[in-house]
Amino acid sequence: MSCPYDDGSGRAPHPLSPSAESTELAPIPQPPQYLFGILGNLLDIDPSFPSKSIWHLASLYGPIFKLNLSEPVVVVSNQKFINEICDETRFVKAIGKTLTEVRALTGDGLFTAYPEEKNWWIAHRTLVPAFGPLGIRKMFGDMLDISSQMVLKWDRGGPEYAIDCSDELTRLAFDTIGLCAFSYRFNEFYSDHAHPFAQQMAAVLLESGRRASRTSVEKQIRIWSERERQENVSKMHNLADEIVAERRKNPQPDKKDLLNTMITAVDRETGQKLSDENIRFNMITFLVAGHETTSGTLSFCYYNLLKNPEKLHKAQQEVDEVVGNDVLQIEHLPKLTYIDACIKETLRLSSPIGIFTVRPKEDTLLGGRYPVTTKTVIQTNLKGLHNDREVWGDDANVFRPERFLNGGFQALPPNSWKPFGNGMRGCIGRTFAEQEMVMNVALVLQRFQLEFADPAYELQLKSTLTIKPGNFKMKVRRRPGKTLMTGIPGGIPTDIAQKQKNIVQEAEVKTPGSHKSPVTILFGGNSGTCESLAEDLEVKGPDYGLQFAVRSLDSATENIPTDQPVVIITASYEGQPPDNAKKFVTWLEHLDKSPLKGAKYTVFGVGNSDWVATFHRIPKLVDEKLAALGASRFLEAGYTNAKTDLVGPWEDWSDTLLGTLQTLCGSTSAIETNELVVSVSKEIQKVRDEDTTFGTVIINRELVGTEVGPAKRHLEVRLPEGSEYTAGDYLAVIPKNPHDILGRVLACFNLSDSDMISIKGSKKKFLPTEPISAIDLFSSAVELSTPITKRQLETILAHARPEQKTNIEKFGDNTIYQTLLEKRYSIIDVLEELFIDIPLAVYIDMLQPLSPRQYSISSSPLHPTNNPARRDNADIATITFDVLSAPALSGHGIYNGVASTYLASRRPGDRISCFVRRTNVGFRLPANPEIPVIMIAAGTGLAPMRAFIQERAAIAEAGVLKLGPAMLFFGCRHEDKDFLYKDELKEWERKGVVTVKPAFSKMGDKPVYVQDVIYENREEAMRLFQSGGKIFCCGSAARLGKSAGEVCKRIYREDKGCTEEEAEHWLQAQKEDRYVSDVFG
Repeated sequence: MSCPYDDGSGRAPHPLSPSAESTELAPIPQPPQYLFGILGNLLDIDPSFPSKSIWHLASLYGPIFKLNLSEPVVVVSNQKFINEICDETRFVKAIGKTLTEVRALTGDGLFTAYPEEKNWWIAHRTLVPAFGPLGIRKMFGDMLDISSQMVLKWDRGGPEYAIDCSDELTRLAFDTIGLCAFSYRFNEFYSDHAHPFAQQMAAVLLESGRRASRTSVEKQIRIWSERERQENVSKMHNLADEIVAERRKNPQPDKKDLLNTMITAVDRETGQKLSDENIRFNMITFLVAGHETTSGTLSFCYYNLLKNPEKLHKAQQEVDEVVGNDVLQIEHLPKLTYIDACIKETLRLSSPIGIFTVRPKEDTLLGGRYPVTTKTVIQTNLKGLHNDREVWGDDANVFRPERFLNGGFQALPPNSWKPFGNGMRGCIGRTFAEQEMVMNVALVLQRFQLEFADPAYELQLKSTLTIKPGNFKMKVRRRPGKTLMTGIPGGIPTDIAQKQKNIVQEAEVKTPGSHKSPVTILFGGNSGTCESLAEDLEVKGPDYGLQFAVRSLDSATENIPTDQPVVIITASYEGQPPDNAKKFVTWLEHLDKSPLKGAKYTVFGVGNSDWVATFHRIPKLVDEKLAALGASRFLEAGYTNAKTDLVGPWEDWSDTLLGTLQTLCGSTSAIETNELVVSVSKEIQKVRDEDTTFGTVIINRELVGTEVGPAKRHLEVRLPEGSEYTAGDYLAVIPKNPHDILGRVLACFNLSDSDMISIKGSKKKFLPTEPISAIDLFSSAVELSTPITKRQLETILAHARPEQKTNIEKFGDNTIYQTLLEKRYSIIDVLEELFIDIPLAVYIDMLQPLSPRQYSISSSPLHPTNNPARRDNADIATITFDVLSAPALSGHGIYNGVASTYLASRRPGDRISCFVRRTNVGFRLPANPEIPVIMIAAGTGLAPMRAFIQERAAIAEAGVLKLGPAMLFFGCRHEDKDFLYKDELKEWERKGVVTVKPAFSKMGDKPVYVQDVIYENREEAMRLFQSGGKIFCCGSAARLGKSAGEVCKRIYREDKGCTEEEAEHWLQAQKEDRYVSDVFG
């Protein structure tokens, strides 16, 4: 019998909103079931992270879909559906499989009780007053006690101590509940290991989650794991019972904790008290539910603040204005409105709770058309709710606490923000948690500047009973003017402590002699270049009587030294600060007057002139702001252009810098020379494996040959364990140098592959400290093909034999050097051409570290081909790249691109060192798939566009969500010779996923370029853009990036009748969010 709702397409119709006035019943969309329905949708859910599977399915099947998970489950993901199921006259809380397993620990406690259980009602009526505003105010002192312990521990750890936020904040929440609820001290901050109770609880929750996804047969087989779980449950129950017994034996009527309430309070309706068993269950419930959610929220909050330095600055400014250096008081809390908004926004954007579940009390319809029965479990997808564009706007994925201020929170549609659950079965400890979190953030920001322990950290998620950031660590640095006891109850007032500190400092006597003058280097960069330049100075410093301390720019927020010179080395990324300089730049931009008087500084800027409009924007901004704020520039800023000569200008400027610093610091030390020593042996030694991550090549195929340009290849990689990506991200690959140049280097120094090289006396961090084979050193540790610098050329010429001097004198001329630079001569090219012998140690000392190369990922994690194992995140990514191989400009053989040659030679099964690197946040498909998309690409710049189109194809294949129009303007040379993914694109075009507009520059009488095709189709492109569309551009910055921008300005200028200047202003305004480029040099 056919389904009465089937329209013959095989797909469910697009669901209408619940407000749609329709009496026609409709089937709820459902993913295909497995094994003819026998397995239902079980394989669609990853038991290790169910919420992430739900998020993935919602992105394909929309705001309502159905799953067969041994029982019918309906998932709802927007405000209109969730508002409906929050009606407690129609729906009641459902205790799902996981909570059913947790009942072994928490029984009929408030969190896991079944709706019909009498004890829930007694406990609820008894404890609600204790969790009211007045009851929570009484716990302020104990909360302050525990938070103070935490900040003191962090302070004593020092500025280089990497704080494991998940661990530390779990200790905080656990201790706070123990002290406030039961007057019991677990003393988590006084032990290296978690309290046994906390360890037992973690084990029980983990095993309970696993049991929830097992079959009944598997549960019976796993005897030992269940026995261990029950033993842990018994130990936890015993401790809770001991605490209750001790309180009954020694009553403490003056205590304001929850335990007194649970022991003494009488339910006004039944006249009953809580039983000892139910007290035990609720004690453990508070610890389980409270510590997990609070610690997760605080971890996410600190992450969000660090990722958004301007918000962090505003929050810290509020603490300074409200609390200052005083001890935090209960009266301060209502005034900390911005911190409260930061926590609310964190709970919206990064809720530790992924779902809550209900059941209908009677068979009913959702949205007036989707039938559900009393046997149906309805899950709320809170991430979908909290990112609903209808409620939160187009910036729903942006951390913006301001949306909760000035009446914004009160103006939300009903049931738009549900991190604490719903109605009577919502979190009873909400007020407790909110007060604790506001207090903790205030204490931390009062005392510390925060920074990522790893500036490149991107959010990773881990799932237990709740969701938390994985591997998130940060560092804290005590702010200027703060003492150890600032803000600590009973501590010495800050002003007195600061006076004592000044007296001690003035009494210190500096001993003359071999003292090296201190200098601070602050660097900002994402790719490692600026840090490498900083380390170059650090290595040279002692030779000039200088001691350099290298730190990130963010570490200098509120903390620019005034007692020593400061050297700043930074880059720009599309005109924005590097990841490890965002907080510093935000702070600098908000300063006024002259607070940096006494600071002495200089700036060196790194950039690429292909980004004309933003070339050196950040270094110039920092230089100008520091001067305007009263700092003294002791050396004019230097700049380098990575497109032409990265190292040459740096070498000249750094030489001047070192001489200037010697004079400025009064250093009289003679310049020392520490000679690098290299020895070679034939003895083969085992070399340690590097601590790195590896992916595995699955497919490596040629897309097009070399008829009309470089060959282009498609590579599929199984990512390292734990990796995840989004369409628009990069895969960074650590390559190996090509065999031809390796052979030339080994021959030049008469080395064999297996010769072992030992390096002593070097301070360069990238050079190995243990013996390494020649082939491993030169293939994996150093760059061999980078253009020679002027300094390196001078070093080589200095080693010429007397009879060579006459013939090589001309190479000292700057004109000759510029020719070498233009022809990209490497060190080995010059050595071979001039026949000059230099020591191996000198050669190695001149080399730069081998750096990762990044490629735009050309696949989408939503497409099933990239996630065959149906994990919580796709484990396969593809990249599309040119294979660079052409006669060397220097005339020395063939130039083979380092990374492209390496990747082209990989075979299926080979491992490559790689990792995912997040893109600029703007280079993402709109969250709403109905928003029009205009894509502009040339050559392998098609890679991220293919990822976007593949994602749209996955959504279209699901057949539920409606796709807005998409146009791809793609430039290549010839339709039949280098039209990448031609068949695939045509198939997607046939299915209505995208409209492809190709441009062929070497086909026909006249070359046609991308900008020509855009202009030809300007009316359609304008229509899409004016309908709210977003433009993405990927390709060469100098060619496509420039020409695409020019044609867009031309179309705008002709449409509006405006000037070139006005069109340029319009284009720059669009680049803030609607015209996003991912261009390369």
